[in-house]
This record gives sequence, C-alpha cells and structure tokens, in this order.
Amino acid sequence: MRHGSLLWLLLLASCGGAGLGDRCDVTNDCGARLQCVSGLCRPLCERAPDCGDGYACNNDGVCVEATGDRGDLCTSEVECKPGLACELSDGATPLAGSCLDENSGHPAGASCNADGDCRDHTCAMGRCVDLCNDTRDCGIGMACTHIPRVEANGKMFAGCLQATGSLAWDPTANLSVHGASETVRLAVPEAAQSVSVTMHVDDPNQMVGVINVLAPDGSIMLDFSHGPYGDPVRHRPALGQSVLAMPSTLDTPFSPGMYTLVVRSLSAPFDEDSIGTATPVVTAVAKLDSSVILDLHFFFLNLEDHPCAQAFDGGMLSSESAVTGETFQGQFVEALRSDVASSGVALGTLTYEDVLDHPDLDGPALANVNDLLKLGTHSVGINVFFVRSMSPAGVQAFGPNPGPAGLASTSTPDGGLQSGVIISLDSLCYESWQEVARLTTHELARYMGLYDNVELDGNEDPILDSDDSPANLMYFSEAGGGVTLSTNQRLILGRSPVLR
Repeated sequence: MRHGSLLWLLLLASCGGAGLGDRCDVTNDCGARLQCVSGLCRPLCERAPDCGDGYACNNDGVCVEATGDRGDLCTSEVECKPGLACELSDGATPLAGSCLDENSGHPAGASCNADGDCRDHTCAMGRCVDLCNDTRDCGIGMACTHIPRVEANGKMFAGCLQATGSLAWDPTANLSVHGASETVRLAVPEAAQSVSVTMHVDDPNQMVGVINVLAPDGSIMLDFSHGPYGDPVRHRPALGQSVLAMPSTLDTPFSPGMYTLVVRSLSAPFDEDSIGTATPVVTAVAKLDSSVILDLHFFFLNLEDHPCAQAFDGGMLSSESAVTGETFQGQFVEALRSDVASSGVALGTLTYEDVLDHPDLDGPALANVNDLLKLGTHSVGINVFFVRSMSPAGVQAFGPNPGPAGLASTSTPDGGLQSGVIISLDSLCYESWQEVARLTTHELARYMGLYDNVELDGNEDPILDSDDSPANLMYFSEAGGGVTLSTNQRLILGRSPVLR
C-alpha cells in the first residue's frame, strides 16, 4: 500500500462521521471541515458571529470559547462570555474595556444616538459598535478599524464599522444645546478616505458654514478670517446650504482622529462676527473605501416647444425619448461616458424621470435654483436636472461646489437639502451634445469636490499637481473644452461619497 493511501486512511479514522447539525462531544466526532460547537457539528468559521455569542474565531477557522467573566478586562467583544458585552471605560488611558452585562439595546451596526441605545453600550458615528481585535471579530460587511471616541476627547479604540460605501450620521446628536453657532466634534475613523459635512438652514437669506476647523493634532485646517485660499481645506459659507469636504488636496495629510469644527449661521454683512439666528442642521458622511462607479439620475423638466428642439430626438426630450433616442444616447450619454472615464470614473446605473408639475422651475433664475435641487431624491450618485434655460442669460449650469455627496433631499428630517446639478439646454442652439456632455462632466466633478483649476480672481486649485491649462477638465471657461485631470485630481474624485 502506498504511504499516501495509508495517511488518508489514518485521517479518515481520526474524523467521526457526524454530519452538519448532528450531536457531538468533540470535534473528532464530526466529519471533515466541521467542528463541534455547543454539542453540534458546525462548519469551520470565518468570523466570530458564525460561532455565536461568547466565541472567537481563530486563524484556523475554529470557534474558541470566551473566558472573560463579569468585570474582567477586554479588548474585543469575543473575549466575554455569553450575556456579557465588552464595554469601554472612557476614563482609562489608553481606552480599555470590561466584560459587563449587556444592555437590551441594538446590535452592532444599528443606528444610535447615545451609548445607552446599544447592546454593548458603545455608540460611535451614529452606529452601535462592537469592540474588536481583528476583522474576524466582526460581522459580515464590517471591518475592525480605529475610531475616535468623542466622549473621551478623541482617544482611539478598535471597533467594528461598516467596511465599504458611505456612512452618514449627525455629529450634533449628543449636543445638549443647538444654536446658531455650535462647536461640533467630528470623528474620522482610520478607514475613512474622505469626510464631508453638509449644513443647511431654513432661512435662505442667511449663510451657513464652517468658520474654523482644527485637526486632531490641534493644527488649523481652516479659518474663515484667512480667506478662501489660505488654508489646506477650502470652504466658504453660502446662503441656505454649504458643504465642507476633506481633504481638499492630498498635499496635506488627512489623518484619522477627532476634528473640531465651529458651525455657524451668518447674517449680513456675513463676516465672522455676524452670527445669524437660524440653527444649522448638520449631517456628516464618511467614505470608507475608494470607488469608481458613478450613478446618474436624469430629471427632465417640461421641454415642449423648446427653441433648440432640432437637437432633440424627434424634436422632443423626456424620460421616455432619452432612453430610446439615438441622439441623446449616442451623442450625449456616450460622450459623457467617455469624458467621465477620462477622470478615472465609470458610469454605472442611469435613471430617467420627468418633472412636469413644477412649471415655475422649467427655466429657473439663479435666485430659485435651490427649489429645484430640493427635488433630488437619490443619495447614491448625482441628480442631474435638464431645464429649458436659466437666467440671467448665459448661465449654462449650476450646482453646489462641493455638493452634499451621499445625501438626497429626503436624507434629513426637513428634506431641505439641495442635491444635484442643473444643466440648461438652451445652449444646444449653438453647441453640440458633446459640448454639453463636457460641461456636465465639469459640474459633476465640482459637485464631487474638485475646484476650478484657475479661479476668476486668479487663484489656483489647492491641488498642487493640477495645471492651469484650458485642457484641464476644471478650466473655469467653456473656451477650454478639455477633459484631462492630474493624478491627485483623479484621486480626490475617487474619494467622493457619491461613488459606489
């Protein structure tokens, strides 16, 4: 008999014949690729939740029973016996946990506003978080990452957090007082590629924004008094709504930790001392991975009898004709797909909807474009509104810079967000669909966090490797027409929460 055959027989002899779900006393009672857990044959584990409460999953896929009793120190949920949770002690340095009786609250990953909402008594970034040592300690779709503990002045702890996509939360949820000027502590986890903070107020005559940002090490990232170009983070308050997006450039390190922001509404004359009366509504969104897929949601206002109808399929453009029309698909969508690809992004899902019940917004003036953007219903991707025209004459497009990425108007309780970009189609009387596609790509990039490579006042993009060439996609004038981006411009786009 061959030695290999003998070894195979010995291995078979060492394993029992019990199958999945059969009773067992030890793992050898179970068949191959099975183990004995709590008296039953189960598959080898990939993560601790595969084993059940009170177990860890080791590198070999074997469930290991926890030994942590009530009051014992712990660093991971899997170290505590069943019925116990590894809860943080904010007074410890560094942060430490103890095995304590679990609460009756929500499990890891569920929404929360305070620690008491969670089974494990740990709420961070609006989610219940289990302590962990390794991603194997976390459930499917989660990863073990370091998270700043706001309640412990930014000390870091390792917790199970959503592994991919964008995570939105209200960083003001635990503030006891909400007013026109508020100091907000923003947790940025180690896994975050970027973070954006959207602020809006219910008074369109007041500005809202961030007037000061301190990094976790105390350095100044933004100061309103320095002007729009003097700091590593570019941001200015705006009427009704504004967005702070970090990083603005990869030339300044974007570090995990607790950032301190002063959020404020401003009344005329809109300087740093003119505190308004409106209370800002604040929502933060962290992008937890790099992505390349951009979904677009096309909304068509009433375009009947448009003066540039010769450029439409059969003289009409609507959600139906846009899907089937050779001109819209073959010229605009294909050019848009090519231009976006030049930016390192790929078009994903495209949706088409008509907006026919807002005749006052078919040709909006700049003064009321926000009313149109509030109709944006999609939080994944970007809403794109096609209108007859815009006024004053010559305005071809409008959109927030940056936009509330990862959020739709319905993402907040009052539904007041301005989410999307607006494209005027009167330009088709003298421009091609390909030129409109390039303009749309430029506006999408601004929404995603890029700035014009040269501002009207001569100041340049904060991204140092971008150039001031008209060939750059972010050239401020339509006279450019280019679609190229620098390496770091493309990397900033890849960090946008609108991508999936």
